[in-house]
Amino acid sequence: MNKKKNLIPLTLLMFLVSILMGCSGRVSASDTFLFGLSEQFDRVFGNRDTSACSGDVTISTKLVSLVEDGDVNSTFSTVNENGLSDVDTDGGTAWGYRSFQTCIYPTAPFSGSLDIPITVTSSYGTRVESKQNFPGAEVDIPTKLTFTGNGLTERQCFIFRVADDGVRSAKVDPMTVALGTMTQKNGSGEAVSGTYSGKDACDISVSVEDDEGPGVRVSNISRVMEEPGPSATATYGTFQVKLRTAPTANVTIPINEVFDSVNASNREGTANPKTLTFTPANFSTEQAVTITSVDDLEIDGIKVYTVEVSNTSSSDADYNGIKPRNVVVYNRDQSVPGYAYMRFDSTVGTTGAAGGSVNRFATDESNQFGTKYSSFQLKLRTKPTNNVTLSFSSNCGNKCTILTPTLTFTPTDWNTYQTFQVEGKSDSANTGNADYTVSFVASSTDATYNTTVSEPTFSIRSCDNDATHLLQPCNFSGPARGISGDRLSAAEGGSTNIWMIAQSAPGSDVTIGLSSTDTTEGTVPGSVTVSSSNYNFMETGGSNQIVLTHVDDILVDLTQNWTVTTLTSSGGLVHDPIDVYAATTDDEKAFYISHVGNTNENTTNTATVSVCLGGNNPTQPVVLNISCKSYAAGTAASGECGVITSSPITFPVNSEVEPGNASDSGCASSAKKQTFTVTGLNDSFADGNQSFDIQFVMVANTDTNYQNAANPGDHSITNEDDEPAGKAIFVTTSSYNGEMTAQGVFAADDTCNNNKPGGVPAGTYKALIVSNSGGSVTNDRIPNGTNWVLTAGRHYYRCNTSGYSNCSDEYSRLFIANGSAGFDPTTLVRSFSNVGDQYWTGMTNTLTPATQTSPPTCPGDGLTYFHNCNGFTYQNCPSTPASFLYGQTWTMASSTSITSQESICSATKKLICVQQ
Repeated sequence: MNKKKNLIPLTLLMFLVSILMGCSGRVSASDTFLFGLSEQFDRVFGNRDTSACSGDVTISTKLVSLVEDGDVNSTFSTVNENGLSDVDTDGGTAWGYRSFQTCIYPTAPFSGSLDIPITVTSSYGTRVESKQNFPGAEVDIPTKLTFTGNGLTERQCFIFRVADDGVRSAKVDPMTVALGTMTQKNGSGEAVSGTYSGKDACDISVSVEDDEGPGVRVSNISRVMEEPGPSATATYGTFQVKLRTAPTANVTIPINEVFDSVNASNREGTANPKTLTFTPANFSTEQAVTITSVDDLEIDGIKVYTVEVSNTSSSDADYNGIKPRNVVVYNRDQSVPGYAYMRFDSTVGTTGAAGGSVNRFATDESNQFGTKYSSFQLKLRTKPTNNVTLSFSSNCGNKCTILTPTLTFTPTDWNTYQTFQVEGKSDSANTGNADYTVSFVASSTDATYNTTVSEPTFSIRSCDNDATHLLQPCNFSGPARGISGDRLSAAEGGSTNIWMIAQSAPGSDVTIGLSSTDTTEGTVPGSVTVSSSNYNFMETGGSNQIVLTHVDDILVDLTQNWTVTTLTSSGGLVHDPIDVYAATTDDEKAFYISHVGNTNENTTNTATVSVCLGGNNPTQPVVLNISCKSYAAGTAASGECGVITSSPITFPVNSEVEPGNASDSGCASSAKKQTFTVTGLNDSFADGNQSFDIQFVMVANTDTNYQNAANPGDHSITNEDDEPAGKAIFVTTSSYNGEMTAQGVFAADDTCNNNKPGGVPAGTYKALIVSNSGGSVTNDRIPNGTNWVLTAGRHYYRCNTSGYSNCSDEYSRLFIANGSAGFDPTTLVRSFSNVGDQYWTGMTNTLTPATQTSPPTCPGDGLTYFHNCNGFTYQNCPSTPASFLYGQTWTMASSTSITSQESICSATKKLICVQQ
């Protein structure tokens, strides 16, 4: 950035600072970006250039904080939502970054080219290495970046690495990578006026924390968090703090989670504890700070903010006034747009983006209820960006009147309930009780509520108590209406309700006699009473409530229909109301089924299945045909079920199971059971234990209890696999250069685990890659030796996507590892990935660790193993960057064959990842 633009008169500067200090010490997260998402200031005043810079150029991370004893290497990620791919080199707590990549790209389209001048200013000397490492080989940061296109794919990236010099260093200003005034050019290379012309891109600031002497060590946040919600699993994160050396007195460190305006009033998260105290005794013990996510009820994507680890205070002069580094927190949005409602009886619920139907409402056609049972309240579940107006309508015809045509919610009152009302209306006809819906259409410039969210509908029952219906049984929407085609139904032992209401208030109490047509299936009170105080009420416990009790008859008799007969009323009103229709569903199981044993491939193991009748069959035998369930080819259960001996099975008359054995588990002990056996089929695939189903079909009969019984449900049996365990292999979609950090092949393992495609089996994956340095690099991997990734005899299959037909030994086998835990890459069953793909492996296609013919010697760098990118730890000589190392790669030459060749270590190749 052009520093001349920062020369502000002193009086004006003091005025601006006074204004900023009046903002409660908070800094805004709005002027820097992390992968297109807002980031935070790392410092408040003095150490941060706050001049305006152009948002037309994205800098993925503008504030880079390195730590001399950091243990995390971070690269830019186009996949992870926080824009970072972090590799913790030693596991455990992530104590800050030792290397960090940030990327630059224009966001707005343009034609021609765009030049951005670069000036690097640093007082760190050799403590910080700065390079351009994407695209292409790693080189020194140039004095100019040239872009010919916009967007993520056009990015150019810098990487910064810190060296632990072992010396207590004086504090100096951060390194600045200044991106100056941009020049836009046409196709002929001439400067032209355009979107970027004359604007300054934002600068990059790189700070280093010394690890020698007194200091405070602060870790990264443990994970990306998510707001509380139904599917949320990571609603909190932690970071650790400890002192580097023993103080002579207690050291207090405040934690300020509202430092960043993004988290003003704790809208995104809270911290606990808010103060840490270290003593001379516990200075080196990590103390955890927990950040708990808060649902801000806004649809705002992932929010990024800073938790300030404030200046230390202590009577130890060395530990008084130290400013530790702050912590960046990521909070993933879980807010669900939609509507919240409250019924007339104060019961509540919500609907989401898919809408839904809400019931338990009623109006009556003589309008004696008014809005008592039909009103409800609504509010929005998330804050809109603009007013949202709900316009109501109904399909009730002449049965209702809407009293609330519209409701409007603003960004201020969106979370406050507003009331909707509808009342009944006479249609002068006796068409019976019927349901109608009330719906609304939301209109707003807020796209979420205008388009994305589906509006719910509200179902309301219209009680037909007009015309000749002086008395009418009715209930709320949702339950059945109690008519012949819509019976009040409950399982044996349950109950249902309906109320007797009147067209108008009776002059005196009205009694209606009741009876059941089948008391073995259901009973009702002898009568109900309608009075002037309850004729327009449907309340639990009212004397006009008809409670239907559905009787448990301890018989297997399926669903039985019965009727509540209403007699002509007496008292203040004489009328014969309509009858109420009911049904009682059976709670006894018609069949009990269990089995002992499992089938096993390539053995005579069988499963013995026992079947019992839950009820009696007094008039005719019950016969069941038994078969293996059919599965479509390409599913795991296909080809697992063998022979059933024998089918059918027959239950003689009176075969009801004994009461003490009337359960699935008890059936095997019954003297009335029928049994059969099942064997499994053998295959040659490592598909694990697979379950298959046995199906039952009852032969038609005329037995009193079983003639209408449903077929037993499918019964599952496990066929145990006899092949060694199968393991998945996938190929990374991204490519990487041969320098995989100081962890070498172990860093390749981390890349595998951090880049699993969707659908691959869970577990740990390691890279099929070799380093044979004899111990001169941190980690070696030898075929059939140290840290090798294959196991003799195991089946390995390709799994680059989900689904059994794409990810199983049966359908995508690659090879079976031989007795030396190897395989022949020249005779594969199928390809690892696309023909032409190349992979870093470090070995020949005979699985022999490769050596390169003429690697550079890198004099003065202390390297002794120059092959395979120095065990995949360097792409070039540290002291002579123009001297590149070489490593061995494989090429997928055909769909079944691999070739092997050398490649320069700055080239990018994919990795083959093997499940362990």
